[in-house]
Amino acid sequence: MDIFGDLSGIRLTQREELNSLSLIRTEHPELINEVLLEGICSLTSKWNKEIALHINRSGRISGIAIGQHASVKLPPVRSRESNRLRCIHTHPGGNYRLSSVDLSALESLSLESMTSIGVLNGEITGAELALLTDAGTINTIEFSPKELKNLNYAELLTQSSIRSAIITRSLPEEERAFLVSVEKEELAEELLAELAELARTAGVKVAGQIFQSKRFGSTSSYLGKGKLEELNQHLQNTHANVLICDDELTPAQLRNLEESTGIKVLDRTGLILDIFAQRAKSKEGKLQVELAQLQYLLPRLSGQGQALSRLGGGVGTRGPGESKLEMDKRRVRQRIHFLEQQLQEIRKHRMTQRLQRIRSGLPLIALVGYTNAGKTTFLQKAMEQTRAKGENLSGENKLFATLDPTVRSLNIRPDRQILMSDTVGFIQKLPHQLLNAFLATLEEVQNADLLLHILDASHHQALEHADTVHAILKELNCADKPTITILNKIDKVKQSTDLNRLAQQLAHPIPLSLLQEKSLSPVWNMIEELLP
Repeated sequence: MDIFGDLSGIRLTQREELNSLSLIRTEHPELINEVLLEGICSLTSKWNKEIALHINRSGRISGIAIGQHASVKLPPVRSRESNRLRCIHTHPGGNYRLSSVDLSALESLSLESMTSIGVLNGEITGAELALLTDAGTINTIEFSPKELKNLNYAELLTQSSIRSAIITRSLPEEERAFLVSVEKEELAEELLAELAELARTAGVKVAGQIFQSKRFGSTSSYLGKGKLEELNQHLQNTHANVLICDDELTPAQLRNLEESTGIKVLDRTGLILDIFAQRAKSKEGKLQVELAQLQYLLPRLSGQGQALSRLGGGVGTRGPGESKLEMDKRRVRQRIHFLEQQLQEIRKHRMTQRLQRIRSGLPLIALVGYTNAGKTTFLQKAMEQTRAKGENLSGENKLFATLDPTVRSLNIRPDRQILMSDTVGFIQKLPHQLLNAFLATLEEVQNADLLLHILDASHHQALEHADTVHAILKELNCADKPTITILNKIDKVKQSTDLNRLAQQLAHPIPLSLLQEKSLSPVWNMIEELLP
């Protein structure tokens, strides 16, 4: 019989042993023959790999597959026989609970049942069996090693009295993400914390995280072989159904991680783009997000989305998302060209508005800063104090709460009127696709007469955040513009020495707390001093 999957490191004699086991027939009403069960558990411990079997209604094995923890690819299934197949697979490491991938495979392949068996040092630790009901829910029941060997599988399938004791478990609606970072040790904690905040903003629950030193990373699979095995064990233990990496992955890394873990894989860029797709409200914002997503997806179309099609929907599929994976590259390029033309028209419209502003003589002040630093809160407070017209703005305690640009006219003095523009927040490792796609919006920064840099002074990485903002401004050729630095949230700064250190290193610093300060007069005074 053909054996599918990862056969690396398995001797020919051991393959022959597995072939011999495949000839054993499971008699009615057993779930699995006891000799066959003990044999695959023994080989699971020897190889430290999962073994998956498909057993048909006559008790014969119709397919065998071998793979790494939680990532074994199931043997091919013919659609007409899937509902007559039971899938039984081992979990090395002792965890016998069914993973979200197992449950999804049960539903997508319409199998009769799915059983996972925990194996540790050749011994069975327990088992969990799942059945798909007519109502679309999944019924699961756990067994001890003794109960597994004495199980009357035929009775389990037919008797309602036994089914009533089964725990009903719906397919997991909540996305549980496991986070991975390959970085220098001193940076990993901060980057993983930011990645967790990004995941929370996207509506994903964080199930766990690991990091690997950059020098041990892999160009082909992002993580080294040993760390990849550790990751698969974590995924199995936490029942995570999404893997999020803190870098932009190459198409090969993305594909190899999907194959190794068996779950949906998303990189930092894909996660940020997903958040932007949720946040975009205006026509311009939606066009910009779609352009950025298509530019990101184009080199990844070949072989991309294997796990997406298996698990369906969720984070990473909003905006153009999964439907664009079905488009060929020629059609994607045509769509990109169309979007670029649409955004070019928007830029022309903005240029007309800009010429009108220049004729009016009103200076433009652009708010810039790290995401969630308080830019929208500053503009709202400025509107309140200057009695400016316009709808109220509400900043959220989430990353990228503001996506679509907002411009307000403010009278900071009876004889002094300015325009102030709120812009999208910056972040470390900001995808280049966003800089390109949001050029129409970021031109507000490029054409500003003065920049107001809002910085969260209470953040322990405040200086690093400021460096990130300056680096992006340099990419936009805006590094030489006159800049005022608002050291925000000083009510949360623990030591005055930290505030003094920031003030000494940043341009025209003004410490304040937007939640406590009654007046923004120091800011208006500095603006008048720096503007021509």
